[in-house]
Amino acid sequence: YKETKSYNILRGKITDFSSGDIELAYTINGEKTTEAFPLKSSGYKVNSVICEDGATAEWNIDSWGLVNITPNGAKKIKCSIDFKEEQTLIEYLKNLQSEELVEDDYGNIRYIGKNPNNYIKFNNELWRIIGVMKDIENPDGSKSDKVKLIRSESIGEYSWDNKASGTGSSTSDNGSNDWSDSVLQKVLNEGAYYNRTSGDCPVFNGVVVCDFSNTGLTEESKNMINVSVWNLGGGDSNEKKVSQFYTLERGEEVYEGRLTKWTGHVGLIYPSDYGYATSGGSTTDRATCLNINLRSWDGSNLSDCKNNDWLFNSYKWTLMPDSSSSSNVFYLATVGSVGYTTVRNRNEIHPSVYLNTSVGIENEGEGSSTSPFVLR
Repeated sequence: YKETKSYNILRGKITDFSSGDIELAYTINGEKTTEAFPLKSSGYKVNSVICEDGATAEWNIDSWGLVNITPNGAKKIKCSIDFKEEQTLIEYLKNLQSEELVEDDYGNIRYIGKNPNNYIKFNNELWRIIGVMKDIENPDGSKSDKVKLIRSESIGEYSWDNKASGTGSSTSDNGSNDWSDSVLQKVLNEGAYYNRTSGDCPVFNGVVVCDFSNTGLTEESKNMINVSVWNLGGGDSNEKKVSQFYTLERGEEVYEGRLTKWTGHVGLIYPSDYGYATSGGSTTDRATCLNINLRSWDGSNLSDCKNNDWLFNSYKWTLMPDSSSSSNVFYLATVGSVGYTTVRNRNEIHPSVYLNTSVGIENEGEGSSTSPFVLR
């Protein structure tokens, strides 16, 4: 009986039809249609199943049919199925009308403000959407727009690097600011965090045991991450406004021998991600904030810049090196400014990733911490 019913559905009967004591009707995006019954490969998902007279039923994605049909006293079961066209997360965000989403100077769409509704469930935990980044390079040299995420909570406080002189790119015992062979990079992309296990993480004087068996990347999450080219351009000063940081991050200014690009799964945010996330306020509007160097954001007169920036919640490492030093990297300070310090110091680690362009949105939610977006 079940196979016969499924067969009738897959034949694409357009009008309402009956099979025994079950009568089904369907709509697409809430509207009646004369299109053939959507197949599993059609790009639609079931938005709702509503049965009359107290009857209930569920839609099974794998079998692409109704299951757990319960009459609950109904003499004849009548159910309406609404199919909804699936959207990729990129399409959804580009079409989302929100004052919390704005375009920056370079065409990237970013979430701004003190606490925007940009929470998303990823890796079975809360992450946050930085935005839709334009023309991110792929390993084959092509470019595409990609959604960029950052983990909401830190995975711990560790060094960016702590290699001894003569090890890899290190030319001193202070470590190296070349992300391509950074000890932290290895942890995130091939070590304990990437493999969802325990291992060693770098600190100033050596290593500590770090356990990511519950917080590391799941296989499902790895399949959603896009292997991308991350820019490693640096600068020799933090007295730069956000657009200048953005340009330097994508430039060629690095310490002698350092790489300007790296290809991988997991990186960190840039100083410009922080700068562009502000919405400004009543005393200092966003345009003014964007034209003040990020070193000065620690001033009390610029509280609107940092306090209305959702990335201003902890001190954290960035990916950008100090080009005038072999071992300094820029970071977000607790006072609200962007500074730089030796890679051997400890700062909070908030992994950042680009998602595959095909990743869809399963549950639009509200984007709040209690009702985050859900991926599929």
